[in-house]
Amino acid sequence: MTTKKMTAFAAAVMLICAVSAISHAQERIRYDGSAPIGKLLMPRAAEEFEKKEKITFDLHYKTTGYGIEKLLSGECDIAGGTRALEPSEKDKGLVEIEICLDGYVFIVHESNPIKQIASEQIEDIFKGKITAWDDIGGPKGNKITVISPPPDTGYYLTAKKTIGFNELPENAMQVNMTTEVYTTVKAYPFGIGLTSHADIMDKKDVKLLEILHKGKRAKITQTHIYFGTYPYRQSLYMFTKGEPAGNVKKFIEFFSTKEGKNVIMASGFFLLPPK
Repeated sequence: MTTKKMTAFAAAVMLICAVSAISHAQERIRYDGSAPIGKLLMPRAAEEFEKKEKITFDLHYKTTGYGIEKLLSGECDIAGGTRALEPSEKDKGLVEIEICLDGYVFIVHESNPIKQIASEQIEDIFKGKITAWDDIGGPKGNKITVISPPPDTGYYLTAKKTIGFNELPENAMQVNMTTEVYTTVKAYPFGIGLTSHADIMDKKDVKLLEILHKGKRAKITQTHIYFGTYPYRQSLYMFTKGEPAGNVKKFIEFFSTKEGKNVIMASGFFLLPPK
């Protein structure tokens, strides 16, 4: 092979490698947004989807609002949300796809003697009408501290609407993301935290309070979530800029497959009711 031919051959090989590298780089889905989705659902979903499609993922998470900002600025391909899009966000070209459900729950420190709480008591706590643990059989002589997700999370916004409070009680604590509620309650004996069921379903070092709703025990199960008899239900969404296409569309559709539904349930979330 002449020097000229060898040079041309080497250049061709380099070009093929460069194109391959670019193609490989493009086979990546960037996620940002809701921490419960990003931390609890996406790693397992990404692992299963990568087996099927050979797609890699770049996962970051914080809050729903943060993910929407990143999506609008083009810094991610898909954003996870625990609330529906606002009309103003849809006006900017964002599209929502509901993928599953979650139940938000109320947790206390493992040393707290209470095991059960009525939905009416939760309402009074979050409205600041009940301020002392003595009133509901908790640690005597101590005030209740509400520990909440930040204000741009779906869990906070949905709870605000469902429970009916305008703002949190005076001594409430808001953490940086929903998945930090658990660690804060774990370290704070007099707190009551609002968080994702999926984040605490396998935790043994905090206490999940049983809910009495309208005088009946409301269990957090697939059936009760399905039919709304558990009162604190939350929809989870994927957001895209414009209608989803390509690998992003395939990934969103993955959640409606048998494998995707298994991932949802294994991650501690709940399936959507049949349409």
